[in-house]
Amino acid sequence: MAIDVVTSSDGSTDGWTVLIPEVGLGDRLWLILVSTALVVALTAITISAYFGLLGDPTAEPPAGITYGAAGVGLLAGFGLCWWRLESAERRTAFPLSRPDRAELVWAVGCVPLGIAGFLAGEWVAGLLGFELAPFYTYDLTNPATAAGVVFGAVLVAPLLEELLFRGALIGALLERGWSPLLAATGSIALFAGYHVFALGIAGVFAIAGWAIFPTLLRFRFDNLAGAWLLHLLNNVYAYVILVALAA
Repeated sequence: MAIDVVTSSDGSTDGWTVLIPEVGLGDRLWLILVSTALVVALTAITISAYFGLLGDPTAEPPAGITYGAAGVGLLAGFGLCWWRLESAERRTAFPLSRPDRAELVWAVGCVPLGIAGFLAGEWVAGLLGFELAPFYTYDLTNPATAAGVVFGAVLVAPLLEELLFRGALIGALLERGWSPLLAATGSIALFAGYHVFALGIAGVFAIAGWAIFPTLLRFRFDNLAGAWLLHLLNNVYAYVILVALAA
């Protein structure tokens, strides 16, 4: 079933079409929420296990451990969601296919817009008295650090976060009767809030500003390939290029 978001006066479609799932995905909302919670829980457990082995619970976790743990958590959370969904539900929850030229152009064009959205969110947080915690002060020449960052922040997070938050979560909210705007807002809010442990309150505002753009791509093309590409390019810029330039 499709809802025509914009329809011209003569009744013809003249705008974006938002596909509303009808495979029971709305009944799986709790599974999706539990899967995202598992990401956070397993990330924390992995970092705690590292501290347990180190014997110093007050130490700052190395970037390689933090991002590597996040990658492990995402694999587990997505794995749970994939395992419990039926085949038809998976196809609807994870709309991922080869992008056309227009989607690629939009994705690349949204990279600077996403950075601007991040900075705008950080600025709003600053007005409210919150400062963004530094998250790019690490040494990529350290093999363990580089491996953890590339695994968690570059390879795993861009794909699996899009599949969970812009794919499964938005699909479930739409099927539950949420409007596209409310579904997008709910997804952005949960995705941004999920970063609070790593980036603090200011990071929630900043991530919310950035997340507008992959969400826009998901609705524009009913596909996650462009959102994935945007997320990947953003994380390469934020976690690799900026760090290398700052070294």
